[in-house]
Amino acid sequence: MKCLLLLAFGLLSSTFAQESQILKEFSTGYNIFTTDVYKELLKYYPGNFIVCPLSADIVLALTNSGAQGETAKELSNALRLPEDPDKVREMFKAISPNLQSTNRNYTLSTANKIYVKKGFEIDDKFKNVAVDVFDAEIQNIDFTRNQEAAREINQWVEDKTHKKIHNLIRPDSLDEDTRTVLINAIYFHGKWVKEFKKHDTLKLPFYLNSKDHKETNMMLATNKYEYYESPELNAKFLKLDYEGGDVSMHIVLPNEKEGLAALEEKISDVLIPPEYGYEKVSVMIPKFKTETKIQFKPILQALGVKHAFKDDANFLGIGAHQEAIKISEVVQKAFIEVDEKGTTAAAATGVLQIVVTSLQPVKPPKLFHADHPFLFYLRLNTLGVNFFVGRYKSP
Repeated sequence: MKCLLLLAFGLLSSTFAQESQILKEFSTGYNIFTTDVYKELLKYYPGNFIVCPLSADIVLALTNSGAQGETAKELSNALRLPEDPDKVREMFKAISPNLQSTNRNYTLSTANKIYVKKGFEIDDKFKNVAVDVFDAEIQNIDFTRNQEAAREINQWVEDKTHKKIHNLIRPDSLDEDTRTVLINAIYFHGKWVKEFKKHDTLKLPFYLNSKDHKETNMMLATNKYEYYESPELNAKFLKLDYEGGDVSMHIVLPNEKEGLAALEEKISDVLIPPEYGYEKVSVMIPKFKTETKIQFKPILQALGVKHAFKDDANFLGIGAHQEAIKISEVVQKAFIEVDEKGTTAAAATGVLQIVVTSLQPVKPPKLFHADHPFLFYLRLNTLGVNFFVGRYKSP
């Protein structure tokens, strides 16, 4: 079949300390997973790309809650999650409140949904984890009417991503063998604390390499920003905060016009924010919009997930009658748009399983002129994780 992944004060203090430790363990493993994913993406995506490792992490962890044996072990290892399912449930229960904004200054939302073939009975334990831990909706659907089913699923994704992600599911990926489709959708929209002025945006060259360039809209501003120069990475870091303070964009710009490849060789260091200092900075960054469709199957296979895609996959914890299923696809669409006002980003991931059959300083400002390829990430400061990661190589 197919399944798409796409007390008293003393006790209260102890609870907070325990939750803090759980969140720390999650962020440590997740940040390694993000680095692993980025390294694999370099093999398949030579140009611009945007990925949401968090969306993939959530839907794969949800799927893994129905896995057993070597299948579960391989997925846990790839996701850098504990093998103890109780601990995993604690982690995702703890991070869930951080993925829904209650701040009027920005919008952050995540949603999970499981579409189940009519007549296919979900295991009660799996259902309880899906609802109680991952806050997932569960809905019956007729996958044999694949055009209608795909339209309904894609409409849900569009609604949850504010019309930014379209056509995540292909109708031809659904048929009589499809049993479940698991979807995670993440949406973020934030305004810069320090907006760029539209009348300052100019058409300027963006250098593809040391010789070639394209004209594109460049946003310009000079202000006090969090800024860092790294001699070790031969790069500059710039942090741009969104209103509300919970989310920030970090842009990492190699000093050399053709320095991105060398920077990406040290990606694990790049994705850790440095100890910023406040400086007056002349900033120039392009307005840009990027959408990427990512096939996660080869990425996961490279990370050691083998059994989940084979006929001997063990997802016996998903169906009530222990029907043998395997993952056929893990697909994600991610989107980001950066302009003078701020940033909009969205992602949706599905997993498919099939039946086995201040005063101005006197000194001149620092220059952060992103007129050549760079990488960036959106960081959820409350969790200490990068939930969108990407690179920009060409307008």
